[in-house]
Amino acid sequence: MNNSTITNTPQAMSLFTRLTGGRSPLVVGLVALFIAVFLYGMITAPNFLTLFNFKTIIRDAALVGIMAVGLTFVTLSGNFFLLSMKETAALSVIAFATAMSAGYGFELSFLFTMGIAALAGILQGILIGLGGNPIVVTLGAAGLFFGLGSWWSDNLVVSFRRPHGAEWLGSGSVFGLPNITIAFIIIAITAELVLRYTNFGRQVYLIGSNRAAGRATGHENFPMAIKTCTIASLCSAFVAIAFAAQVSSAHVNYFSSSFGSSGDMTILVIATVMVGGNSIMGGYGSTLRSSLGAVFISTVDNMMVLHGFNSGPRVLAVGLMIVFSIVVFALLRRDSRAQE
Repeated sequence: MNNSTITNTPQAMSLFTRLTGGRSPLVVGLVALFIAVFLYGMITAPNFLTLFNFKTIIRDAALVGIMAVGLTFVTLSGNFFLLSMKETAALSVIAFATAMSAGYGFELSFLFTMGIAALAGILQGILIGLGGNPIVVTLGAAGLFFGLGSWWSDNLVVSFRRPHGAEWLGSGSVFGLPNITIAFIIIAITAELVLRYTNFGRQVYLIGSNRAAGRATGHENFPMAIKTCTIASLCSAFVAIAFAAQVSSAHVNYFSSSFGSSGDMTILVIATVMVGGNSIMGGYGSTLRSSLGAVFISTVDNMMVLHGFNSGPRVLAVGLMIVFSIVVFALLRRDSRAQE
């Protein structure tokens, strides 16, 4: 080996380290491969690069994105995930449709549904704040909420007649942009501002990154768990209301895999939060990341639809993205420990 080779090798490695921020070649290679596959699918998908299709992607991202924004508060606070997002939406959609069909109007039906969702969030937050495992607690809550929704509706479709006061949210638009998309943008921006510029937002990050430090400064997880779980539940209820407003009906299975060809709603929301780059351990991430994750997953799903894939490969793609996120985060954490 000549001297120039010996000299250039450390220089090349130093340049690689600077360009990749000190990340390992394995992480860089995995991300590069993922991006290459994504770009290939995007370029070769028929009619993908059109304005109409971009609007479709954002519209499809809205429902999952709003729920992901709510779940991000739970994850950032160090309370992992709520596995009851779909079931909270299922109970909420039945509550809203029942109230609408009884003639209470949009405003009262909206408040009624949000009240039920808030109670669902508070219940889960209390149990988690008292020391319950978030996974176990929310799995139990999922069964409870789905059972209540099924019993309430007798497992039948609950319909309400058009025209009704909720149509503006379900199918209305402003300058060609669906109102649900506008709502998604407003909710995402508001949530990001709350996290970055309010005392509550700073407490979310503090408790999520170091629970002992939070306790030492008077910020306990008990009230935080209640607040974040309530936010997540309210976001689920809002999505349920928007969906019911669009189809003028409700069923407890509207958010399950049998009605969503890209998979179970809870799994989609969790995938959105993780793909967005939020730490599952809490303390790191943002609602903006989750919003971008929703758009990204919607883009992948849209691309697969245009390529003619049915529900099976699309559900598989969501699962692979979750696994990919876990692997990349594990490697990044290993690299950060090695550098300490």
